[in-house]
Amino acid sequence: MAGRGRLTEIYFGPQHPGAPGNIGFKLLLDGERVVKAEAIPGFLHRGFEKMMENRTWEMNVVLSYRFCVEDPDPLEIAYSMALEKIHRVDIPENAKYLRMIQAEFSRIASHLFWSHFIGGSVGLRTPAYWAVAAREEILKWFARLSGHRVYHNISVPGGVRYPLPDSFVEDTLRVADFVEERVRDVEAALLGNKVFKDRTKGLGKLTAREALELGATGPVLRATGLPYDLRRANPYLNYGKVGFDIPTGSAGDSYDRSMVRFREIYESLRIIRESVKRIDPEAPLRVKLPLTAPPGEGVARVETARGEYMIHIVSTGGRKPYRVRLRSMSMPLLTTVIEYIVSREEVTIADFPVLLASMDPCTPDLDR
Repeated sequence: MAGRGRLTEIYFGPQHPGAPGNIGFKLLLDGERVVKAEAIPGFLHRGFEKMMENRTWEMNVVLSYRFCVEDPDPLEIAYSMALEKIHRVDIPENAKYLRMIQAEFSRIASHLFWSHFIGGSVGLRTPAYWAVAAREEILKWFARLSGHRVYHNISVPGGVRYPLPDSFVEDTLRVADFVEERVRDVEAALLGNKVFKDRTKGLGKLTAREALELGATGPVLRATGLPYDLRRANPYLNYGKVGFDIPTGSAGDSYDRSMVRFREIYESLRIIRESVKRIDPEAPLRVKLPLTAPPGEGVARVETARGEYMIHIVSTGGRKPYRVRLRSMSMPLLTTVIEYIVSREEVTIADFPVLLASMDPCTPDLDR
């Protein structure tokens, strides 16, 4: 600490409008500058991994998506994929495309919710409310398909739980068109705003090598210029059969992370539109699996709105898993990435909430 003035220790969050949910930080300040940020998790600890080991396979579907409320659908898809590997079954083509539509609508809803948070962090609340209104139409789409707005329980081991409504194709395309129109307004109002540019450009810069070494994936990594996306790098479901691009940035700062997320929304809409046209209303959606699982291991990796998520399940046979291990998407963002940035860059206490919002962490996924 040589050469610095008097250092002040303050606590930021969890009850703070700039904190990203159920987490706190112990900040060390040199005047206005944050020189150290120590994450304090544990405010929402629920022990999902151990809970899942004491519940049956079908009961765990309900637990599988509850540690990231903002983007739950890829998590239930990953759980189903891991169990399907243990059973050594392949699900119907219809189910694969429907899971992709489910995951991409979840990604869009998550990015829209993120734009609400970062808009509020820089004082631009009007476009933030537009984003929430667009997200609402996606939640209604989920409700019409599954009966649920937030947690959907659509993907289950073996395929898809619910039959498709008669108007599924038309309804899906209508929502996609509505969302795209609103997103263009939000994007222009945020990315084109001078205040937004001044608050985000040059803040929290990372190179591709730094992001990789710190464990970052998803938009934070792609904003550095590295086009790494599991949907392309290691295609699952039918992502290898549809066309989409991988948006990247160049500066690796908070502005580029924001730009990448908006561009990802358009690519997700592209995937949805192509996938919905490949669904056969007469084809099956699910393969029935027995209530007991054979011995074996299932590993599934998916690309969520925040980056790479992995679930590892070990079965010794029977009605319950022996071991469940979940890989957090947000842990690196809230620990190694934030600590690295504030240690080498001049981040003020006013910048800190904007920097956090640019990472878009899902804090409950730390307390899993």
